[in-house]
Amino acid sequence: MAQSNWSTPKNRRFAWLHQITSTIVRFLRQIHQWINPGNKPAPPAESVDQLETIPAQSFLARVALAEQQTPLVAAPDPNDPRYANNRATYETEKKAYETALQARGAAVAQVVATCLRTQPLEMLQELLEQPREAMPVFKPIVGPAVVVRHAHVIKCLERTDLFTVDPYAPEMARANDDQARNPEQSPPFMLGTDKEEWYLPDDILLRRFVSRQDEKILAALARQEAEYWTQQAKEKGEGEFDFVPTIARFVPLRIVSDYLGVPFYATGQPACLPDLRGGESFPLDDALKQVFTFQRIQAGKVPTADDLYNWVKDAFRNIFNNSNPADPLFTQFRQQGLEATEYLTAYIHELVKHFKAQLEQGENVPDTMLTRLVRLQLSLADTQQAAALEQEFAAVLGRPLPAGELGRRLSDAYIRTNVFGTAVGAVVNPEEASARIVDSILSLKEGKYEGINGSSYQHLQAMAKVPVDSPQAAESLKIVRQYALEGLRLEPQGEVLPRRCVQDNTELDGVLIQRGTTVFVAYAAAMRDPEATPNPLAFDFTRNEDAVPYQHNGTRAKEAPQSRLYLQHGYGRHKCLGRYASEITMQESLRALLRLGDLERRSALQMDAQNLYAVSLRVGFNS
Repeated sequence: MAQSNWSTPKNRRFAWLHQITSTIVRFLRQIHQWINPGNKPAPPAESVDQLETIPAQSFLARVALAEQQTPLVAAPDPNDPRYANNRATYETEKKAYETALQARGAAVAQVVATCLRTQPLEMLQELLEQPREAMPVFKPIVGPAVVVRHAHVIKCLERTDLFTVDPYAPEMARANDDQARNPEQSPPFMLGTDKEEWYLPDDILLRRFVSRQDEKILAALARQEAEYWTQQAKEKGEGEFDFVPTIARFVPLRIVSDYLGVPFYATGQPACLPDLRGGESFPLDDALKQVFTFQRIQAGKVPTADDLYNWVKDAFRNIFNNSNPADPLFTQFRQQGLEATEYLTAYIHELVKHFKAQLEQGENVPDTMLTRLVRLQLSLADTQQAAALEQEFAAVLGRPLPAGELGRRLSDAYIRTNVFGTAVGAVVNPEEASARIVDSILSLKEGKYEGINGSSYQHLQAMAKVPVDSPQAAESLKIVRQYALEGLRLEPQGEVLPRRCVQDNTELDGVLIQRGTTVFVAYAAAMRDPEATPNPLAFDFTRNEDAVPYQHNGTRAKEAPQSRLYLQHGYGRHKCLGRYASEITMQESLRALLRLGDLERRSALQMDAQNLYAVSLRVGFNS
C-alpha cells in the first residue's frame, strides 16, 4: 500500500458532518414530490447519531456493504399504461421505491457521517488514493459528493455558477432585519450568497475597507497583543502557559475590537458608548425593534472579552456547525446562536448610532471598518461625492447600480449586518488556526514531519528572533509567514467547505453531479494531492504558493494574488475577506511565542466536546 500522506493528529473536527443527513432528507423529499407532486414529503431518514454499528473496515468497503444491504428497486413511471386501470399497483410500487431509497440514503449517510466524525483524514486519504480513472469523485447514487482532488477542489471553489454557498444562507440571514418589517433588506451577508446582484456590491464595498493596505495596522495590533501575553507568561515565572485562551484567542479578539470596530471592555471599564461600562446593560432601541425581532434578550449589553468571544463562537456554531435537528444539542446550540446574534445586533446597532452622531458633530472617532462604512454613508449627503462613488462602482461592475442601491447598501441596517458577518468569522477560525500551527511546529521539532529544503524548528526560531527594526526584518517575517502556512497545510483547521450544486449534469472528470446535491469540497485533501503537491507529507517552507490573480481586471483589482496551494482561506470569489488579518494573526502569534525561548510541548491540542473549537495547548518555554 502506498505511504499515507496523512498524519493522524488527535481531535480533528468536521464542521459539516450533520449536513449529510439533512442533504439525504432533502433529496428524498425531492424524489417523492417529483413522483407525486402535492403530497406530503416522505419521512426523514434515521439520524446518524443512532447508527454507530459499522464494521471496522475501510470507508469504501463500508459504503459497499451498506449499499449491498439496502438494494434499490426501479422507480415506477406514473404514465406507464399498465397503471392506467390499476392505480393501486402504482401506489404500492411507488411506496416500495421510496422505502428502498430512504433505507439506502440512511445507510450511506450512516457510513459517511461516522467516518467523517471518527476518521476524517483516513477517509479522505482513501478517496485520494483511488485510481483517478476509477473514482475521480466520490458520488454515491444517493447522498452527497466528496471532492478530494486538487483540480476538482479548485473548480468547485472557483465556479460559483455551478457550486454555490447556499447552505450558509438561512442562519446567516438571521442577522438581517425582518424582511416583512424592512423589505429593503433581503440579501444575507455576502458569504451566504452567490447571486450577482446581491454579492458584488457588498464585495466591492467591504474589500474597500478590509484590504491589504491595512497590513501595517494589523501587524501592529497583532504584535502588541501577542507580546502582551508572552510578557504575562514571563512574569508569572512558571515557564509554561496555555497558548489557546491567551495568544490564540486574544489576538483575533483585539482585531475585532480595534480594527473591525466591535470593542470589548473589562468589567467596569468605561466604554465608548456614553455612560456605560463593560458588562453593563442598555435598553434595546425602539427604532431597532421596529425592524428586528428580538426573541431571546430583553436588553443589550456592553461585552467583556468573554462575552464577545462567546457571542461570536455561539453565532458561528449556529450558522456553520449546527445543521442536524436530530442532534441532541441542536436546540441548545440554536438558542445560544440566536441569543448571541441578538446581543451582537443590539450592540453593533448602538455603535453605529453612536459613531454616526460623533461624526456628524465633527468629532474624532477610531478608524475601524465600522466607522469607515459610517463615514462613507454620511458622504452620500454630498451630491458630488455620491456621484463619484456611483461612477466608481459602475466602473468596477461594468454597469451602473440601480437607482438608490448605493444608499441602501450603506444604510444602518446593511452596515450592521456586514459588521456582524465579518466579526463572526474573525475569531474562532484564526484561534484554531494559530493553535494548529503551533501544534504543527512542535511536531516538526519532535521529528513527526521531515523537514526539507532547510525547514527546521531551529531555522524558524532564528527568524522569529530577528528584531522588527533590523534590515532583515521584512525577509524574516516573510519566512515566519511561510512556516505558518505550511504548518497549517499539514494540520488544517477543518477538512471541507460545503457547496450546493445548482445545475443539473454538472461534470467533474466524467462524474455527473445533479442539481441540489451537497458537495463537500475537501480542501485539506487537495493540499495533500501528490499531483499538485510533491512530497506532500514533508514540511517545506519554500513551497511555491502558486499564487494567481483573481478578477484583477475587475472587482478585485487591489487584491493580492490567491494561492492555489494554501487553500485554508478558500479560493476564488469567496476567498476569506479577512485573509490579510488572519495571516498576520498567525504570523505574529507564532513569532511572539517563539521569542519566549526554546519551546516544549506540555499537552496535546485539546478540542471541545463537539470537536469544533480549540480549547487548550500547553507550551513550556526556557528563556
